[in-house]
Amino acid sequence: MNRFEKIMANNSDSELLKIVNELRGDYEQEAVEAAEKELATRNLSTEQIFKAEEKNEAHKQARIDRANMELGDGWKALTFIFPGLLPLLLSGALKADGYTRKAKELSKFTLYGFGFYIGILILVMIISQLG
Repeated sequence: MNRFEKIMANNSDSELLKIVNELRGDYEQEAVEAAEKELATRNLSTEQIFKAEEKNEAHKQARIDRANMELGDGWKALTFIFPGLLPLLLSGALKADGYTRKAKELSKFTLYGFGFYIGILILVMIISQLG
């Protein structure tokens, strides 16, 4: 009995199939073998395997959808008008939660806001030098 067999016995069918089929390279060989052994022990029917794989596909699609969600126009405007540390921290939190596109857009509009205010400051300095 290897050290992963107890752990794999607690995993769901879909988690075991994911380890064996998709994440094989992310796990130690012993863990993959324990997952394969547990699947063999469970003796899943074709229908059970299909349902588990369907569940894995739904989770995968949900992660993709989350990563591609667009940042709302209100957030873009607020971030542009009030750039600062808070939007950048929020961007990091969004990225950690899987909202990759939202995080990028939040960072981008924060930088646009900083650029806008720096441009205004430079313009004011130039005008004050002329006058």
